[in-house]
Amino acid sequence: MPCPEGPPVPNILGIAGSPRKGGNTELLMERVLAAAQRGGAATVLFTLAGKTISPCLACGVCVQRADGCCVQKDDMAGLYPLLLSADTVVFGTPVYLNTMSAQLKAVLDRCRPLWWKDRALSGKVVAVVTVGAARWGGQEVAAQHVFTCAFNHGMTLPGSAATAGWQVCAVGRDPGDVLRDFEALSAAEDLGRRLARLKVEVG
Repeated sequence: MPCPEGPPVPNILGIAGSPRKGGNTELLMERVLAAAQRGGAATVLFTLAGKTISPCLACGVCVQRADGCCVQKDDMAGLYPLLLSADTVVFGTPVYLNTMSAQLKAVLDRCRPLWWKDRALSGKVVAVVTVGAARWGGQEVAAQHVFTCAFNHGMTLPGSAATAGWQVCAVGRDPGDVLRDFEALSAAEDLGRRLARLKVEVG
């Protein structure tokens, strides 16, 4: 394992992959996690805004070392233990050029030690929330890219291979816009409730 630091806490981990603090992605993720909390789940929100998570160097050191530690010393060290302890991970991202943010992609790439050593994310439930500037702003395409990375790590969807029920696509350009997308807010709360119920049923 890549040198976990700090206590493992969440049943459900939300990763807000926007570089903007308090932006639409973070607001939408908060809705998902708040609904999950009301359903009895323990949640943690990890925001990438203001944090330094460098891209993978492809140096292979984590593969060679017995402890699997990454040579880079940055904020990924605080995310590894949360990923390891969570039963469910909700990835959130704004849509940039029809895909996820560079910040979130760096996180998924830096999970290479988890994949290489013992597929540590395998079997964990994955869900995705995306925010685009327009109704047809590439949200579903970006979500599919995130799901593809997660599936490569062995993560899973409960009950079905269809991703539609495990993603939320919202519209927001300026800060706070997503709070006026009532359809997306309702879908976010529904997702949180279902993730909490899943934890109660299988946990």
